[in-house]
Amino acid sequence: MDGFLEDIQRIQGLSNNTITSYRCDLRTAAGMLEMSLSEVSSDDIQQFLASRNEQPGTTNRRIASLGRFFRWALDQGYVDENPVEQISARQHAEHRPQPIVSETERRALDAAIAAAGQPYRLIFTLLREIGVRTDEVLNLNMGDVILEPGRELLLVNDSKSGSKRMVVLTPDAMPRSLRGLRSWMREMEEDLPPATPLFRSSRGNRASYDTLHRRWVQVCKAARLVDIIDGREVPRYTLHHLRHTAAAELIAFYPEQVVRRILGHRDPRSTRRYAEIVRTNAAFSNGHSANGHNGNGLRANHREQQAS
Repeated sequence: MDGFLEDIQRIQGLSNNTITSYRCDLRTAAGMLEMSLSEVSSDDIQQFLASRNEQPGTTNRRIASLGRFFRWALDQGYVDENPVEQISARQHAEHRPQPIVSETERRALDAAIAAAGQPYRLIFTLLREIGVRTDEVLNLNMGDVILEPGRELLLVNDSKSGSKRMVVLTPDAMPRSLRGLRSWMREMEEDLPPATPLFRSSRGNRASYDTLHRRWVQVCKAARLVDIIDGREVPRYTLHHLRHTAAAELIAFYPEQVVRRILGHRDPRSTRRYAEIVRTNAAFSNGHSANGHNGNGLRANHREQQAS
């Protein structure tokens, strides 16, 4: 795998974010495809993809990553054929945001996140409260966190465009994230280089998506937000539901343009879909005023969070 990643980065000059995405996809697949490389079949890959139960976009990314890897392996003579060639991309349904609507379930999830161990408690808090993408949080470095008085922000590597964007952290809408980041940075060694991963495993490596997903399953079980499917416990919500939920709450608090910058949406229609949810769903629109700012409902909720 390392040889493949080195080759595509050297030859095609891919960004570090893209290489990280390839590495995560290949490691995830390797964890389930335990046979030798030459024995992997199309059926094996189909079963792997089906077992993940992911959104079409995520599945298509994994198909693309595996397809590129097996094309390289074929060129290198490691395999006789590319098993991914026979696998078609999943069709995208119309993208509809899916925030966690039930206030009871949101509170249960927040309590389970607050009880999780670090660094995963803070990672889940950032996903839940700010709405940044999972890989954007995992790719944060020490130098990406700025907590100067009156200038609190994150410098996020946008996973879609590859460029940096600033996410301003505000105490009214993101109190737990700010508290968590300040506490986390105080615990870090002061002389760590800016390029040091903000979230590291017990081995000192950057925290991985696979480990994060396992911790997420534990959080969902603690919150009793699991369903029994084919005899096994499956989390009712994915990590991406945290982004959708944060976006729906932020759009009830800030104008569309501000939320669009926070979320990193290139198409304003993506942000507007959350505004439509807020207008039609009482769980998010309580206290929502016509100018796009939230009234007493959400502000009261944030005051409760700050007091807790």
